[in-house]
This record gives sequence, structure tokens and C-alpha cells, in this order.
Amino acid sequence: MIRKFSRPLIIIAMTCSWAMLYGQPPGKIESALSCKKCHEKVYDQWSSSQHARSTPVNNALFAKIYELSQKDTDGQTKLYCIRCHAPVTQTNGDVDLLQEITNEGVTCDVCHSITQLSDHPGSWPNVYEPGEVKRSARRDVEPEGHKSAYSEIFENGKICSGCHGDMLDIPGTRSCGDLTICDTDFEWQGTTFAREGKSCVACHMTGVVEKSFFRAEKSIIQHDFPGAYSPAKLQAAAKLSLDTKEFEGEVIASVEVVNDGVAHLLPTGPPARLVFLKVSALDQNDREIWSNFESNQAVEDPFGIFHIVFADQNGKVPSMPWLASRIVKDTRLRPGETRRLIYKFPGEGVVKVTAKLYYRLAPPPLLDKLEIADETLRRPFLMADAVRSIEAE
Repeated sequence: MIRKFSRPLIIIAMTCSWAMLYGQPPGKIESALSCKKCHEKVYDQWSSSQHARSTPVNNALFAKIYELSQKDTDGQTKLYCIRCHAPVTQTNGDVDLLQEITNEGVTCDVCHSITQLSDHPGSWPNVYEPGEVKRSARRDVEPEGHKSAYSEIFENGKICSGCHGDMLDIPGTRSCGDLTICDTDFEWQGTTFAREGKSCVACHMTGVVEKSFFRAEKSIIQHDFPGAYSPAKLQAAAKLSLDTKEFEGEVIASVEVVNDGVAHLLPTGPPARLVFLKVSALDQNDREIWSNFESNQAVEDPFGIFHIVFADQNGKVPSMPWLASRIVKDTRLRPGETRRLIYKFPGEGVVKVTAKLYYRLAPPPLLDKLEIADETLRRPFLMADAVRSIEAE
């Protein structure tokens, strides 16, 4: 169950100074359009990112989930969700998302105004100091339009963890009740990536080298933050291999899925995301004569789905996260994990076996419930595939 917010607190948040209530220094978050004047390339990259599409106004899936969560909890999720999805609200108090700046989502000045991660539930998850000083990982810049300051949390990637995890010491801030969700940073800790100092920035803000005849080479950090919506990132996330054997008229297919491309669980982030395996046996005309599932994989081949499933306090499965009281199962792939699945089926007529690994941003039943028809969300993305031919005897 989600942590209860008292009605007096909500009323105060709506009517009093938001900055005072949440311990934020006074200041105003600037629009990304003001940054564009000097940082046009960076602005264009950010504009194409999910950071620019994080609010209910510009993200259809989140809008529907946000609406449903408030309906289910009598509005208790309102302040809870927008702290990260519309972080400007932490400084301007626009919890009804009426201002244009609020609906810029995780806009440029939001990140570059963060001075530290919060250590107090009242000002979760970040401490902001909007103003003339913009913070970054750079030590060697003297911009004309504003002042610049080096910040360690930008260099080591902790800047991301306020909204993507690492808040275990603050009860209720990254969980629904006692269940932690969206814990990407925590998943990263303890991995080889973390031990080697490869943070979120190393993968999701990959630097490119800019060359100029008039100056030395300079590393430019990308601001498109590729992740689950990036085909290139998904195709690099996992490896898939397939081996087959024939025995007494049957085919035995061994499929290995390896999470060797990401430093966190696969999938990570919102609990609706899932990865699934489709194994098919084909005849000489490429017609499918057997598959590991036909309509309901959760029933027909539950081991071939990599996801997290919740139950509510009444035992209903699946449960939406804000109503959940326990985890029923978590089959997501751990960083570096290899998962092997064995399938056995009749070999008559089989000339080819295929294995395909797909990624979904949300399961079709949820999209049906939310009445979302967007094909971008409904169409699974092919991450990897493998093929083995079966020689006729």
C-alpha cells in the first residue's frame, strides 16, 4: 500500500509556499528555450529524450497511469509521482501542471540547479538552488550567459539517483509502502560496472569527440539519454543463443539469454516493462507448427517472461504498484546473469527453429485497460534473435 499523505499536508502544499514547505531555496527554474540560445545542439538532443516527455501533458502512457493511480488511491499519488515526472513543481508548486515550464518535464535547469541529494523526506528527492550558477561536471568552462560550478554528483552520476534510486535511507520515497520500485541505481550498485566506476552517465550520456581546426579535441556529453525507447540501446542490452538436438523424434531447443549489456536489471524502471522470449518451430514453408506460447505466455510459458509481478493485500494478481502489498515473482535478469531455458517438442516436419527476444514498454492487457492504441507502445521491439536449421534424416 502506498504511504498515506495526510489531508492537512496536501492542503498546505496547495496553499502555502511550496519552496518553504519542502525546504527549497527561493528561485525560478528557467525554460529550456532560454538554454537553446547558446546550447542549440544540446537542446535538440534533450528535446528528443524521454526527459522532455515525462509529464501527463506530453506522455500518454504516464498520463493514463497517473490518472488511474489517483483514482485508485483517492488522490494520494498526486504529489508522490510528479516529484520526479514534473520536478519543477518542487520549486513553483504548480501541482496541477498548469504552467508551460512545469510541463517541460525534466528540463535543463532542473538538473543543473541540483546541489545535492536530499537527506530528508520533506524535500525528497533533490535539493535545488535555481539561479545564475549552473552546475555540471566541467571544471574548465567560463560561459557568457551564466556562472558555472563544478559538482561531483554530475561527474560520478549520482545526479541521476535522486529519481532513479539510491534513496533507501528515506522511507517511502522510492517505494509503494514497503515495496521498492524504479530502483535502477540500487540495481547498479555492486556490479562490475560500479566497481569500474562506470556510472549512469557512462552509458546514457555517452560522450562524443568534437574536432575543430582552431582548437583541441573536446569531449561533448550527449543529452538525449537513450534507454528503453532507443532501438540501439535495446539491441545492445542482451545476447541470445540457440542450440538444438534431436532425440527419439523430438527436438530439444536450448536457449540462453545473457544480460551483459546493461548495468541494472533487465528490464529496469517502471514495473510495467517486460522482456519475453518467443521460440518457434517452422516447417519448410516457414509456417509455425509449434511455439512456446500462443496467446497467454504468463500461463503457457511463465519462465519465458522477464518481469516483476505484484499482488495486493487481498491477493489479487497482478496488482498495480500503488495498491501492491507484496511481490509475487521477479524474473528480471540480473546484471551479468545468464538464463537458460529448455524446450522440447515433436520434430516431425520441423526444418528450422527460431528464438527471438522482445521488449515491451507495457503489456497489451494494461494498454487495453488504459485504452491506449498507440502502435509505438503496442508493438514489441526485437532485441535479439537466433536461428538453427534442423537437417532432415
